[in-house]
Amino acid sequence: MTQIISEDTAPESIVNQEVVVNGKRYLFEKHEDAFYVTYADPFRGGMVLRRELLMMTGSHHMHVFWHASDHWGTPAQLDIVYLIEEERWIPRASSFLQPPDNHAGLELGTWNRTCSRCHSTHPRERSNEPTLDWNTRVAEFGIACEACHGEGRGHVLRHSNREGEDSEVSLETEVGTDRVVNPAKLSKQRSADVCGQCHSVFLPDYDVVSLPEYEQTGNPFRPGDRLDEIGFSRVVRATEEHRDSETFQRWSEMEDVGGAFWSDGMPRIAGREYNGLIESACFQQGEMTCLSCHQMHPPEGSGTDREIQLASWRNDQLGPGMAGDDACLQCHAEIGEQIEMHTHHAPDSHGSRCLNCHMPHTTYGLLKTIRSHQISSPSIEQSRVSDRATACSLCHLDRGFHWVANHLHDWYGQPLPDQDESADEVDLATSALHLLSGDAAQRAVQVAAMGWPPAQEASGTEWMEPYLLLALNDPYDAIRIVAEKSLRTLPNRVSKPMDAMAPAGQRMQAFNAAIEAIDKSLQMEPKPEVLIDAEGRFDFLRAREFLEQRNHRPIHLRE
Repeated sequence: MTQIISEDTAPESIVNQEVVVNGKRYLFEKHEDAFYVTYADPFRGGMVLRRELLMMTGSHHMHVFWHASDHWGTPAQLDIVYLIEEERWIPRASSFLQPPDNHAGLELGTWNRTCSRCHSTHPRERSNEPTLDWNTRVAEFGIACEACHGEGRGHVLRHSNREGEDSEVSLETEVGTDRVVNPAKLSKQRSADVCGQCHSVFLPDYDVVSLPEYEQTGNPFRPGDRLDEIGFSRVVRATEEHRDSETFQRWSEMEDVGGAFWSDGMPRIAGREYNGLIESACFQQGEMTCLSCHQMHPPEGSGTDREIQLASWRNDQLGPGMAGDDACLQCHAEIGEQIEMHTHHAPDSHGSRCLNCHMPHTTYGLLKTIRSHQISSPSIEQSRVSDRATACSLCHLDRGFHWVANHLHDWYGQPLPDQDESADEVDLATSALHLLSGDAAQRAVQVAAMGWPPAQEASGTEWMEPYLLLALNDPYDAIRIVAEKSLRTLPNRVSKPMDAMAPAGQRMQAFNAAIEAIDKSLQMEPKPEVLIDAEGRFDFLRAREFLEQRNHRPIHLRE
């Protein structure tokens, strides 16, 4: 996840290229063995300077670049990032779900203070506040062996077969015992905690290790330890039964709960999968760990097949078959024998895929949604009180709460809620409700769902275009970028391509032209759940009523 930029690692995007982003010019050059960028450096008041590119963070979806600054040991973050799949540059601020008026300030020292904690192995920050310099040290850039297996020196010496020496005696004298562990052989809690040291929302406890000591020596947790026994990284649990805990209370005084969790305490941001795992019955009552599905080492083999396997593995680091039903059926084999009775969907349909119902795409990060790692079942009560969409409504995007509730009642005996007499006669689809009047996190999840093939197959796509066009004028840059991606997947698109990062006036002009074209050429089946009226037209007047009720509370997801 963190690499030194060299001839072996530098992507083509920074090799002798010139780009313009939001009117600002960036010139990338390679000179001998080094790579440079010339641009208006915000860390020097906008002075045009040539800076050497030192490191990059990220590899799967986007590249974040770090260049030399005027402060020793303190890389500065380039203010644009490269989207790998899109093959385009965007402003760094646009890559995160944050309010359009959010001003994070200059990010000098961000890599040392924040990124290094989970994007390198055993970091020691070592700041020098008076000079704003850093002397950060890491065991290795990126997530290397010792991040998961523990300190390796004793292990190396133990197995180095040094002639003429008593290895046991010399080890005790030099480094102590062999501290390497295999997470697969640890207890479920200790195994999960290896991942949880980074993949969690946690609160550093500087009463356990003082901040000055932490900056010098790093996190005291080592693989094989338990997070709760070491006590430094206090995992924040936001479900109702944990809201009175000291950890949650302390954390929520400093952070907006909505920046990390849905209202029912389920994690809403990527990279915090441990928080979801420990709230799951499969972990609490069973033996599930991260390694039940994930495989940290690449598959063995050679030739073309291995390259295909390797490309697939790199995306989520899943074991063979773990992207499908085998992930669940390895423990719940009896359900696999009666899958249609369990799911009430055709056995070969998306509705019978375990992960679609129990791990829906309600987690957001890096301009996409991923599966929730808090394993749950669709629930009438939860969907009634929570602000997150249910698995059912993320597949059946054209259906509303009551449609889902009736099916859960008929199929699984869940109690129906009391009917609200003041409720709208139309059971408005959850996707429409969230896209029009929901907060930014809800809107992001829905625009991503509209680009998901199973949802398109279950819901149809003809009615989606007006919603995605509206999302292309969302005030949040990230939502517009995701909406543009989803719009490109629609099979019968009427509107012309629209750049999510174009100026607002240009986007609105394109939007008006697109809506006019849709109104003239598109005749749909009436579907009041998604505001398609009796004449088969999208009801913009009704949509505007919901837009006027939009939840505008600032959302800044801590991705």
